[in-house]
Amino acid sequence: MTLDDEKDPALSPKAARAVELARLSLGMMSPQQRVQGLLRLTERTARRPGFRLSPLRVGALALAVAAAVLLGVNGWQRGTRSDRLSDRLSYEVEGGAVQQDGSVQADTSSRPKVRFSDGTEVQLAEMARAHIVSVNEQGARVALDRGEVHARVVHRSEAQWLFDAGPFLVTVTGTAFALSWAPEDERLDLRLENGAVVVSGPLSGEPIAVRAGQWLTLRQRTGEVLLRDLDPQQGAAASPAPAPSSSDHAEEPSASPVPDPPGTPAAASAAAPAAEPRRDWAGKLAAGKLDVIVDEAQRRGLDASLAQSSNEELSALADAARYTRRNDIARRALLAQRRRFPATQRGKEAAFLLGRLAETQEGGAAALAWFETYLKEAPQGAYASEALGRKMVIVQRLHGDAQAETVARAYLRRFPGGTYTQAARALARTP
Repeated sequence: MTLDDEKDPALSPKAARAVELARLSLGMMSPQQRVQGLLRLTERTARRPGFRLSPLRVGALALAVAAAVLLGVNGWQRGTRSDRLSDRLSYEVEGGAVQQDGSVQADTSSRPKVRFSDGTEVQLAEMARAHIVSVNEQGARVALDRGEVHARVVHRSEAQWLFDAGPFLVTVTGTAFALSWAPEDERLDLRLENGAVVVSGPLSGEPIAVRAGQWLTLRQRTGEVLLRDLDPQQGAAASPAPAPSSSDHAEEPSASPVPDPPGTPAAASAAAPAAEPRRDWAGKLAAGKLDVIVDEAQRRGLDASLAQSSNEELSALADAARYTRRNDIARRALLAQRRRFPATQRGKEAAFLLGRLAETQEGGAAALAWFETYLKEAPQGAYASEALGRKMVIVQRLHGDAQAETVARAYLRRFPGGTYTQAARALARTP
């Protein structure tokens, strides 16, 4: 209820209609504006010839002012708070979960990705650990405890993203970069792919501006500040890439035969065809060159790329296609992984990613089948928490709370601190 809904004995029906018209024209007023308006209206009315304010009207006006303060303050605070909450960004963790201490951590088999509702993504490299410190309508603040993250921040007007790494602060508006922090060496490395950032900290009196194509290294222990250009062939992948998993090696052994001596017929015939240039799609993915990956696959011929690319290359192609919203290519790449490398970790994870694609394109039933497939093939996999959480949501939507309660209880047993814990507790009716 607002002040305008009350029957005010100090206002005639005509005056009440005027107040309502003013309210509709001016919109929401703060409590101070309401009080000032009422007082000015009273002053102007009192100056009319022959006007006398009776004690009853004085009391009614006092009550109206009090109601304006109380109801106006409450309504204004509720409106402001709800506006802030509706504008605030949200996020989810893909391939991992937020731990009880608020951290997101990668290990040797999982590299979680934090996806924000504005399209910004923060990918953790192997053994990295980070915290989501705060989130608001302008962006978020992420603390990198150790290791490396690759961030693609969507540029928006008035956006502000902050990344803490030890005593250093990276201020971002919209860009793509790789940031690493080694606490044991007190070393920060920032490789900027596009855009611009500002780094502040104890080693320089003024913030350090870093532009696209530059690599900044800060060593707090020795006071070293090194800013240089990136190798254009390496980009953000200048640091050593993580080694492939053992399961991928098992599926894709690489032979290293002893070469024939120069001048022999075998050597001459082997040197005749031009060697195909190394695609390094994993490196291009880390550098944010998503369109380049998809374009190279299409120029080569998508069927040939899907049939001849390695397991790692198919993963990079699928990710690049998903991030650029070319979902049909992403789906075909993931299905190729399932067909060609079904026993590998990436082949199993493809089932989960196909479920996420199906959830946005085909609906819940198709996605549910893929999530169940992944949970059957990789019950302890990196995406198990997310897959079971999505399954719970879809079962609730398709079949109701009763069936979803069983999934919720299973989720709480397996992932008591997972992303979907609150929703699972609501369904399972547990505190």
